[in-house]
Amino acid sequence: MEGDLFDQKIKPMLAFSARPFDSEQYLFEIKYDGTRTIVYIDKEKERVKFLNRRGLFFEKRYPEILKELPNAFLGNKGILDGEIVVLDGEKPNFWKLQEREHTSDELRIELLSKLSPATLFIFDILYKDGKSLLEFPLIERKRILGECVTEGERVKLTRFIIGGGIKFFEEVAKKGFEGIMAKKIDSPYLIGERSKYWLKIKATKTVDCVICGFTRGEGIREKYLGALVLGCLDEGKLRYVGRVGTGFSESDLAKLKEMLEPITIDKNPFEIFEEEPNMAEKMVFVEPRYICEVKCMEITKDKKLRAPVFLRIREDKTIYECRLE
Repeated sequence: MEGDLFDQKIKPMLAFSARPFDSEQYLFEIKYDGTRTIVYIDKEKERVKFLNRRGLFFEKRYPEILKELPNAFLGNKGILDGEIVVLDGEKPNFWKLQEREHTSDELRIELLSKLSPATLFIFDILYKDGKSLLEFPLIERKRILGECVTEGERVKLTRFIIGGGIKFFEEVAKKGFEGIMAKKIDSPYLIGERSKYWLKIKATKTVDCVICGFTRGEGIREKYLGALVLGCLDEGKLRYVGRVGTGFSESDLAKLKEMLEPITIDKNPFEIFEEEPNMAEKMVFVEPRYICEVKCMEITKDKKLRAPVFLRIREDKTIYECRLE
């Protein structure tokens, strides 16, 4: 990137999926089920900004973190990478986080900051006091991070171990966390790239999908919708991967109907639609604009989601991140 890194909108480094493994060349840390956040701190200008994966600033949603961060960061100017979560005991509660993410009213934000306070877990530093750290090996960036961030109630550093990935994964999964991250200790920070330097190892299979349509609701769901029609990018083409009709709360159904009804389209948006021809007639297609996260038992050989369950809308992600791996 040309120019001062601090003046750029940074896209975070991303990871490929993997199975548990051991290696002394990797560090392992908990994967939190939260909102990925690039943090910009400029103490001289008294400015703190949070950037999500869609390139949107959203720091106003988390006043409790904004209040603590300037004192937690010991430098003058920095860029950090982390995840915002709402803890329920020791574990993240993504339902409470989702409520925080979907709130824009100032009074409601202030109330939720006290009822469901969020925590920022920081795991990387990309820039400090005018100097880019992107080319520094990860283990060195971790050392610098530990020296320039002091933990508080709402700002934490992500703990990590070197080696012992299999045992660590088993312990984390037993406690009910989403999974772990494995990161090569000598890896640079590759802005906006999905790299095998970083690997995500999940206890439950989750998939980010593009919402491409819905089916009409019946019975108790008559005024809402029946199921979401889902797609993922497969070698650059939008492929139909199935429908999800479970996991919704009543408020989810109401919000989804409100989101999707205004963007219905006549044309099937899928470039690959391997389904019975009459199935499309039962679907109401929409502009492929919104992303949701689902969990499933597996992705079948014919590239369909097996037993999918809706988890949440992902306002922090884009269609280009919804890929079959």
